Amino acid sequence: MKLYHGSKIDFSSIRKKQAMKADHIVVPEGELLDAIYLTPDYGFALACGARPEGVTDIDDDHKAITFENPKLFDPEERVYVYEIDTDKIPEGHIRKIDDRQYAIVDFGEIDIEEKHVHKAGDIQGFYELKNWKEKPTEMNAELK
Repeated sequence: MKLYHGSKIDFSSIRKKQAMKADHIVVPEGELLDAIYLTPDYGFALACGARPEGVTDIDDDHKAITFENPKLFDPEERVYVYEIDTDKIPEGHIRKIDDRQYAIVDFGEIDIEEKHVHKAGDIQGFYELKNWKEKPTEMNAELK
């Protein structure tokens, strides 16, 4: 099975990391593991890597994203989506969190099968950005 991990960081391998909890957010059981988090949804991985600092609400039912800090979203920022082949992960280390998240537990680091490079703005091919709009260029402003 192919799973994906999105990040702004250019990795040669992915290491486990303790997930952080924000004070004002209820986090479901199993989402604060010291693990490597992956998803079967390429667009969701890209969104996770592209999101700016702050809380990001990803509404999969409506394919929409709302940023806490939309002014920090840079559509030109480089984002990486790493492809992982779970057949190379020893049995018993993959835990399904929910339909869009898996965790690789008790395993320090995994090799990357393939690395895809994007611009953060590419998430608009997967989700509508509810509270961020592209700034008009000077030429567009002159045409209006």
